[in-house]
Amino acid sequence: MRDDLPQWIVEADLAHKDEEIFPVDRGGRRYWFKRGRPTGSTLIHHLGYRLTGLPFLRPVERKSASQAAGFEAEKLKRLKEKGLPVPGIVAEAEGFFVMEDLGECLAGRLKGAREADTDRWLDGVVEALATLHRAGEYHGASQIRNFVLDREGRVGIIDFEESFEAGSHLEALQFRDLFLLLYSLHRQKLDTDYPKLIRHYISLSGNEGFGHELHRLYERFSWLAGLVEFEGIRRRLGSDAEILHRLFESLRSEG
Repeated sequence: MRDDLPQWIVEADLAHKDEEIFPVDRGGRRYWFKRGRPTGSTLIHHLGYRLTGLPFLRPVERKSASQAAGFEAEKLKRLKEKGLPVPGIVAEAEGFFVMEDLGECLAGRLKGAREADTDRWLDGVVEALATLHRAGEYHGASQIRNFVLDREGRVGIIDFEESFEAGSHLEALQFRDLFLLLYSLHRQKLDTDYPKLIRHYISLSGNEGFGHELHRLYERFSWLAGLVEFEGIRRRLGSDAEILHRLFESLRSEG
């Protein structure tokens, strides 16, 4: 434990030794205390990516809990300096850091939301992701659960612990971000105009080829449509196959 840490952070650390992430209220403001957690992908994950090339299966770099905490804290500081919508770091020590609260998890707000609110918030999500990408960065875990909404309705981004092997192309990682976001929206069964959402992202990010790449994935995996029509096969393939089917069907017009 560093000697220069504020006493309230030292006390919070001792009081929540077994918790990975938890809020701390201090002086009328909320902060989040986050411990590092190991990152990496299983052998099955590696094999799945090699066989299918699906972006969301790209293996994550293996890091210890301490390395993951250090990586995320440094990345958050870099992104904050670029003016991106991420939490500021309040304090850090070996294996953990404390960050500002950016707002409420957007995934929860989207459940049962009005169509107008859903459209506005999802526009904010792709705008935040496109801004991150235009700054020459990637997210790594861009599921909808890692976007938040503040009291003024602005979208922020959290959870940057994942990284990838040296030499990974930035454009490939950014495409993975977009695909992972779309996949997570379909997992939550959100009803929205996906082609319009993709076009909005592309117009803001400058990643003009991503629409074509998404359509290529649809063409490669359109055979899923036939399989998921059969209940027995659908049960064997699991929910991921059905989610992918819905996602690829929404990409039919892209390209």
